[in-house]
Amino acid sequence: MTHTNEMNKIYKEIATLTGHTGWVLCLTHYKNTLYSAGEDKTIRVWAAGTNTETHETIATLEGHTDCVCYLTIHKNKLYSGSWDNTIRIWNTETHKEISTLRGHTGCVRCLVLHENKLYSGSWDTTIRVWNTETYEEIATLRGHTGGVRCLTLHKNKLYSGSNDKTIRVWSTETYEEIATLEGHTGGVYCLTLHENKLVSGGDDKTIRIWAAGTNTETHEEIATLRGHTDSIKYLSAQAHESKLFSASDDKTIRIWNTETFEEIATMRGHTGWMESLTLHENKLYSGSWDSTIRIWNT
Repeated sequence: MTHTNEMNKIYKEIATLTGHTGWVLCLTHYKNTLYSAGEDKTIRVWAAGTNTETHETIATLEGHTDCVCYLTIHKNKLYSGSWDNTIRIWNTETHKEISTLRGHTGCVRCLVLHENKLYSGSWDTTIRVWNTETYEEIATLRGHTGGVRCLTLHKNKLYSGSNDKTIRVWSTETYEEIATLEGHTGGVYCLTLHENKLVSGGDDKTIRIWAAGTNTETHEEIATLRGHTDSIKYLSAQAHESKLFSASDDKTIRIWNTETFEEIATMRGHTGWMESLTLHENKLYSGSWDSTIRIWNT
């Protein structure tokens, strides 16, 4: 497909899911099931098969006592982080709560899993490491001077973005800080990895691309993408394709070519700030402060 044809492609909205009574702050997919959560303190489970126009709510998980900020899944376990400072673990088959992890003294804003470890980032400025079998805390990583907003992993390295405007790189073996990446002029709100590149977005309305090869002490900024008119809250890269999706408080989703760094398209429909994205097959799901989840053809 030529670049011109790609530019002319229409990224259509397929459906809108309603049910949450507050902001939709996080989304994730697992086995043809969509999970969503947010301000109403609940996690909703939706059927997400091939017929995207008739998503139905399968279950509603209740237990958190404040906004649910982040969701991730591994091996039939759903992990949720919340403003109530806890991480809750749920069985994806029975929808029952398995355990609650306590230790953070601020909102648990982000989670990432690697092997038998769960990493959690919090407004208390720390990253905590947990054993996913025993649920015990293994380590606490300190270094950020502002709340930790986002986490991502690449091989044996953990990347964290913070309100302190930096991205820090940590060894997942020693838990020591390897490097600090500076360039953003506001809080770093989202991170993702795509083809050995680290992608970051944040309060300064920019998306920055960094080299993420083996030499983490000399990360270099490759490009800066501009186009959004407000904070960038979430990034998602399409596997095996040169596409990056960004969600912003300007109420749009923008699509970028990761080879040319040009904007491909802008998707509009939400009436509130954007908070979350998840990709499943050829569909993009977005969550917003307008309390809806929208589904788009990619």
